[in-house]
Amino acid sequence: MKIALNFPTSRDSRNGTDPIGTIRFGIFFLLVTVVTITQYACVSKGMDEQINQLIQEKDYRGAADAYQSIIDSKPGTSEARQAQLGIAKLYIDRMNQPKQGVKVYQDLLAAAPDSDEAPEAHWRLGLRAFKAEDYELAQQSFDTIVNDFPGSERSHNAQLMLAKSYEEASNYEKAAEVYDNVANRHPEGKRATQALVNKARIEQEYLNNQAAAQDTYQSVVKQYGAREGTEESVEEAKKALQLMGAHIPKPDEPDAQDLSTEFNRRLNYRDRRRAEREAAGFESSPATGLPSDFPDSGLGVNPEEVMEPYKQTIMQEGADAEGLEPEVYHDTVLKIALLKLQFQEYRDAAVLFFYAIELAKRENARIDPYSFLRLSVCYRKIGMYQRAAEVLREAVRRDINVLEAVVVTGDNQYLDEEYERATETYSSILGLNRSRDPEIYWRLGLVYQKMGNYEKEAEFCERAIASKTDYVDALQSLAYVLDRHLKDKQRARIFADLATGQGNSYEGEIELGAICYKYGNYTWAKTKYKAAAGLVSRQKKASTPPEEKRILDNRIIYAQVHAAMAFYRAEMADNAQEMLDTIAAEYPDHALRHYGNGQMALLKGEPDTAIAEFQASMEKDPTLHYAAIALGEYYISQGNTDETEALWSGFLKRNHRNRLVRQRLGKLKAQLEAETNSD
Repeated sequence: MKIALNFPTSRDSRNGTDPIGTIRFGIFFLLVTVVTITQYACVSKGMDEQINQLIQEKDYRGAADAYQSIIDSKPGTSEARQAQLGIAKLYIDRMNQPKQGVKVYQDLLAAAPDSDEAPEAHWRLGLRAFKAEDYELAQQSFDTIVNDFPGSERSHNAQLMLAKSYEEASNYEKAAEVYDNVANRHPEGKRATQALVNKARIEQEYLNNQAAAQDTYQSVVKQYGAREGTEESVEEAKKALQLMGAHIPKPDEPDAQDLSTEFNRRLNYRDRRRAEREAAGFESSPATGLPSDFPDSGLGVNPEEVMEPYKQTIMQEGADAEGLEPEVYHDTVLKIALLKLQFQEYRDAAVLFFYAIELAKRENARIDPYSFLRLSVCYRKIGMYQRAAEVLREAVRRDINVLEAVVVTGDNQYLDEEYERATETYSSILGLNRSRDPEIYWRLGLVYQKMGNYEKEAEFCERAIASKTDYVDALQSLAYVLDRHLKDKQRARIFADLATGQGNSYEGEIELGAICYKYGNYTWAKTKYKAAAGLVSRQKKASTPPEEKRILDNRIIYAQVHAAMAFYRAEMADNAQEMLDTIAAEYPDHALRHYGNGQMALLKGEPDTAIAEFQASMEKDPTLHYAAIALGEYYISQGNTDETEALWSGFLKRNHRNRLVRQRLGKLKAQLEAETNSD
């Protein structure tokens, strides 16, 4: 039996798009222009004029000193923070001291993270990172503005730059998602249509999802074709549909939505609780306006403005504004919110769910936990993921059954082949109940299997195993995808053995340790690595041939090194060093001792030492691949793929049968070839 949560059941039909072709990068250049013409700061008028004069005269040192005098004389004030914005921009743009400028921004954010000036500091840091092609850092800055400062002037442009950052980083799925968030957040016109056209372009060109792109383009024409100010984007969508040979729909006629007559049934209340409202400080009727102390939803929309089209229906049958019963109005707001959600008008739905919850709080009335759940869905749809998570946690705190209801909804979406919605639904509850996380990860893996994304399927099976190492369903699924789709039969065999309880082996413990370490479960990682070393140590006692002893020593040291790494990542540095000291004492001349030192140096942020240790390990024993793989992966992390390719190719010339290095080199070459073809 399916359980419905009033999630939208039809494909998204919002109002948004962004030009393709010659104007595909227009958003970025528009935003850069906005930044370029921004004033250095908004300090007092007289001082501002003096500083601007110094800048025009190219007396940058004098201008910096003037800013600094404000910072020193008025610490902790808004004027001082504005001066910090000015001096930071001066350092970066005019004085060629970027590190100093970045530090000023960071100091401002550390001292006043919630100030009015903080969004501007985040914006400038994000834009600087974007220009430097450090897209991950840019995403952090822009995402902080979107979630922590949704009411700031920078928030809307930051969301566009967040999408652009994901696109430039080739994370096209996330870019399309954020463009969709922009459209949901600004459903009324041009900004939405531009974002949706960008989304459709990515779906078509990069995600190879022609059906999704067609649906998005058609939604642009259908929803916005009759609206003023969206003509350019609508024409772009029509041209794209024509080239695809797809149907071009007729635009919807804009009309007001009728409110169901069920809202009229309870509108005959009058003054029974007016005195109680006034005693609680609720001085104005919710039907006429918001009290001054009403909290901010972060959406920049007044809920009473959203309710305005329905006022006539609400007030009919003689129920004037002053006589409307609070719980009646609360229920009415909630029902309209549900209608908005069903029509996929996520921003307005979020505003009304938030409003209904706050009205209930003021009346000390019971709040349906599913109102929090639906509010979290709306926040997520417009890209405010932090608020969505907070609200969902509140829903689960009030009723644990909410969690199960979300799981069932995801299951229904999976069965109905609504895979993108299923991934969104499952992902929304990760971390709310750790005992359920392995199951949720595994279900996400199944969804990605249906979508044909086998790398993602393997990833989420691994995440499930990292949370619960004996989770049989995930072990079996991982073995299957490795064998059938990723063509890694050796690993597939190991996980198949683990699933049937036959995996108490060195290989099995090493694989489990690696997965736990990869996804941050360092406690289990060190346990598994130590178990692997223990298994081989016991085997070594019964082993006498020198060649076999050498192989077993390699395995013991490798497992111990990675156990030490897990100790270090678990903030147990003393235990980590103790393990490395033990290796040095027992195997003073072994090549893997240098490998361990190199890995620990990387964790400590000492790359030069790490490189030297890895090279020493390879020189001491050129047949061992551990240091070669670690050094190559470090080069890749720094963008030096040419060095990695040369390193691994050279290693294979000496050890042409090494399967692990050959696999990695093949994957690297395929990735580089794909990037070249894309360019």
